[in-house]
Amino acid sequence: MMVLAGVVGAGLLSSGCDPPDVKVKESPIQIVSETIGHGREARAGDVVCIGYRVLLPDGEEVLRDDEFSFTLGAGAVIAGFDDSIPGMRPGGKRIVKCPPHKHWGSIGYGDGAIPPHTTLTLHIKLISIE
Repeated sequence: MMVLAGVVGAGLLSSGCDPPDVKVKESPIQIVSETIGHGREARAGDVVCIGYRVLLPDGEEVLRDDEFSFTLGAGAVIAGFDDSIPGMRPGGKRIVKCPPHKHWGSIGYGDGAIPPHTTLTLHIKLISIE
């Protein structure tokens, strides 16, 4: 009878030996553009103003802001925002499936409001490029 010693990587089981050289590919964000918008595209270094909603997999809204400004690509927000907003135009809307490594990952956020290892759905509207 084999005794399993632990879990390695993305759910691979180990028999107690050194783990094999396995490269775990993290899921990319998935972006669906609902509305294209008008004007020039947002790019790294721009100060953008967005409205957003953050939903758990069951559809529960856990975060929302109607007007939030930040410098795109500066790392001031979760990577899911920095990675999904470039190319958007003012008035544009996107729905983004944001895997854990693109937000708070294994830590979670908000005293359990966003549990660790959760894929989130971001609803983003680009209001303006300042």
